[in-house]
Amino acid sequence: MQFNIQDLIQTMPLVMLLVTGLLLMLSDAFNLRSLLPWLAGLGLTASLVLALPLQPGDQAIVPVYNNMFLTGGLASFVHIALCLGALFSLFFIQDFFQRAGKVVDEIYAILVFSVIGMIMLANSNDLAVTFIGLETMSICLYVMAALLKTRQSSNEAGLKYFLLGSFATGFLLFGMSMLYGITGTTQFTLMSQTDMSGNILFLPAVLFILIGFLFKVSAFPFHNWTPDVYQGTPTPLAGFMATASKTASFIALGMFLHQTMPVLDEKIFWILVGSAVISMVYGNIVAARQTNLKRLLAYSSIAHTGYVLLGLASGKEGFIAVIFYAFIYTIMNVGAFGLIGMNEIEEEDAEVSRWNGIGLRKPWFGVAMSVFLFSLAGIPPLAGFMSKYQVFFAAVRSELYVAAIIGVLASVVGAYYYIRVIVNMYFTKSETETSHALPSCAMSPTIGVFVLAALTLALGIFPSPVYTWIESLFQGSGMLAMAGF
Repeated sequence: MQFNIQDLIQTMPLVMLLVTGLLLMLSDAFNLRSLLPWLAGLGLTASLVLALPLQPGDQAIVPVYNNMFLTGGLASFVHIALCLGALFSLFFIQDFFQRAGKVVDEIYAILVFSVIGMIMLANSNDLAVTFIGLETMSICLYVMAALLKTRQSSNEAGLKYFLLGSFATGFLLFGMSMLYGITGTTQFTLMSQTDMSGNILFLPAVLFILIGFLFKVSAFPFHNWTPDVYQGTPTPLAGFMATASKTASFIALGMFLHQTMPVLDEKIFWILVGSAVISMVYGNIVAARQTNLKRLLAYSSIAHTGYVLLGLASGKEGFIAVIFYAFIYTIMNVGAFGLIGMNEIEEEDAEVSRWNGIGLRKPWFGVAMSVFLFSLAGIPPLAGFMSKYQVFFAAVRSELYVAAIIGVLASVVGAYYYIRVIVNMYFTKSETETSHALPSCAMSPTIGVFVLAALTLALGIFPSPVYTWIESLFQGSGMLAMAGF
């Protein structure tokens, strides 16, 4: 592979993140702690701005580095969405660790490096880059899960996530090596030009790769790590883990499937649909039995994974809906986890009972959490309703009627446990006169909650600008047209 200065220019947004990560490491080494959150925020913002498609020609995807990585067009939107996920999480991180009495200055560099891995994973056009991006992201997430070293649950979360994640990565890598042996290439677009349907190793190879991806997005039956890991992970980072990492993994899975198989293999199709249906049903039913808010959101994330998998199985419109859904889910879930973190000092503060009456004691706090929970439940006119509508509409257009009906019914169960929390906040008295943990009123997380709640409402009422933007970028992405879209 020859070095091309044009490739470097095209990947400048990613280079900006790399420079930011290195500067954060140096600043930490020289004990410049006060600069760290500002430097991380400026670096993410600069990378986001550099990725904005400003010219009409930027609508098209541009492959770089010998067609191994994608930039421009839809890849730029993915880059922007992942940077926004990290920026939203930054609002809550410093305040949470200060109140927890922990000094973890390295988290800012880890956050930026994890975003680099996510972007490489989501915008990859080659199995080698996919693996590098996945592992860069995963190693950072393992560290995030175990950051609160004095908490047993955090140590358990980090160890469990690392061991199970490494095992799932082994399946993924084995499937990649088999696929390379079948096709003689690691590039998605070249694989699509190879007739693999008659090869006996093709289906096992794709199944192994699916196992790795389904683990990363916590889809049934590879979901068991999710509640324990989310519960033990520092709360704002759990929100980031539940959103940005899933966004990257879902888009990577969709690009891999649709670019290597212009016509989705029937067996793979039904595996996706089956996993989607069971994830929707299982996630919502088990979430309804939870007494801990972080575990409740963890199981609900399994259900949301099912909705997204249904979109992936629904062709072109479904893939557009998946990208829109992932973006909306990032906004409302980071907000919900952020609020939990603002009310958390001890681990027990995430129990649902600790939230009894908080809507009356702290009205703005209760209203903000209600906005996020109603949106997660899919109640109009909030953004969560529009994202679910687009996924189910795509499933109906693809004649997946039974799966779509099951998804709608499962959403009704989901509405029950979200609304139950809201009822507790307003109509159930607290066990004591005062709250167990007074919600934080620091400026940074308060601004973060306001911004995320406003976006949740605005994108529910006016979803068209973002959805139309994604659709136009999708249509202008020549690489996807090569894949049969």
